[in-house]
Amino acid sequence: MKRLVLALAVVGLAAACERRSEVADPVVDCARLEDAAARIAACTAVAEDETKSAEQRAAAYAQRGAAREDGSEVTPALRDYEAALRLDETQPLALIGRGRILVRSGQLDAAEPLLVRAIASDDTGVARELLGRIALQQGRVVEAITHFDASLAQAQSASAMAGRARAKQRGGDLGGAAADYDAAVRLDGTLSEARAGRCWLDLNEERNLERARTDAEAAVAADPHNSEAQLCRGVLQLRGGEWANARASFETVLSVEPGNPVALFGRGIARRRSGDNDGREDMNLARDFDRHIGEQFDDMGVETY
Repeated sequence: MKRLVLALAVVGLAAACERRSEVADPVVDCARLEDAAARIAACTAVAEDETKSAEQRAAAYAQRGAAREDGSEVTPALRDYEAALRLDETQPLALIGRGRILVRSGQLDAAEPLLVRAIASDDTGVARELLGRIALQQGRVVEAITHFDASLAQAQSASAMAGRARAKQRGGDLGGAAADYDAAVRLDGTLSEARAGRCWLDLNEERNLERARTDAEAAVAADPHNSEAQLCRGVLQLRGGEWANARASFETVLSVEPGNPVALFGRGIARRRSGDNDGREDMNLARDFDRHIGEQFDDMGVETY
């Protein structure tokens, strides 16, 4: 009888332990759950729990911001990052998240100090990559490469590799750019930035036009709104005499960048070659934006007459 009682007690204790292990821990769930809605709910529970430490609540706001940013909820994400920084001004995820949103919106001067602070808190390489992109957009090519090098020393990221390729290309190191684009594509074959960048490099240097077309198609499939990819594909379609396809590629760009001179001039050529003489209007308008645009198309192997 005593053995039976002992056995039942052990079973009961095990069941109690199992029930305790199944109780959700919002702090853990906030950091680890993959389901966005469940993660946001867990992070909200922690962020609004005033019994938690300021650091825990700040981390929860930052994690919720990241989940919302992943879901393209940019404004709520930005508010969460700001709430996190009010509680903990060194919170790295919030510094990087807010900095990333500012970079994407073109507010480079506002983003840079946040990312510098993020490096001091937690140098994972992400902030370094974003600083590289800021430097590149501002024309500081050598500094950009230094930042991308530092980012890649922390982790081999296809995005950072593509950024460094672009910086090397801007600085005239075409061989280095080609090697980095190749590496970026090997790391992530769906990265539109790497595919589009390599497409232009191959096109302008007459390296591998067949691969350039493959890259353009892959970049557009991954991101139809990538103007660089659509433009590269459009030029290649012009070279191949695909007038209707080329016109569609250029019109996709013009739907978001109405004054893009390459798209205007390319569409003009496609229209003229398909029998629409009003394509001259597109070409003349493109020349108003860039008087050397015709020479650029000549260099890309496209007959403009």
